[in-house]
Amino acid sequence: MEKFDKTIYVIVFVFILLVLSGFYFMFDKVGNLKTDLKNAELSFQLLEEQFNESQKNISGPEATPENNPPPAPPAPPAPPDENDTAINAAILFTVTSSPSLQPQTKITVMIERAAKAKDGTIKISFKAFTNEANSYSAFEPRDLFEIINLTGENFKPLEVNGKFDSIPPQSSVSGDAVFKIAPDQNTLILQTGSGDDLKFYEFNFLRKTYKETTIG
Repeated sequence: MEKFDKTIYVIVFVFILLVLSGFYFMFDKVGNLKTDLKNAELSFQLLEEQFNESQKNISGPEATPENNPPPAPPAPPAPPDENDTAINAAILFTVTSSPSLQPQTKITVMIERAAKAKDGTIKISFKAFTNEANSYSAFEPRDLFEIINLTGENFKPLEVNGKFDSIPPQSSVSGDAVFKIAPDQNTLILQTGSGDDLKFYEFNFLRKTYKETTIG
């Protein structure tokens, strides 16, 4: 009988240890979960602050530097023609600003849209961001876009709409590069960038698609 009682005590003791171990395991997991949730919350807050700051830099009011008159507001881009075949895009590249305004800085250019009219007019709509600039900057968009001609010289824009000779810091400016191709030509290869940092994109106006490609 005494041996039986000891066996019961041992079983109860082991059961209590198992229960305590289970509680410890659960509390440890709950503690880790709370820590993970807290870290996730802090990460979300940080991302939200960075996003708000970037939006403020892009669209917020800019201070006008001394001795620099405020530039005239750029004309809004013309509304798309209903007869145009348009391809929405999101092509980003970075260029160095013109030495005409010092100090030089990095300018980010984003191609937002390519449209082809029935007469073969091509309009490349883009936006330039001066997020890294601390003073007014400038660049020449005509040097950054070309349509590849595989049988001869490349096509440069016939005209560029927009004001890019005095861009305020921490702002953005929109514009269009206008080309002309044969009315029955439904694909083209657009070269972007300058120097050794060139990229090529093939636009198909029948499929309304674009993709990065290579030349040669």
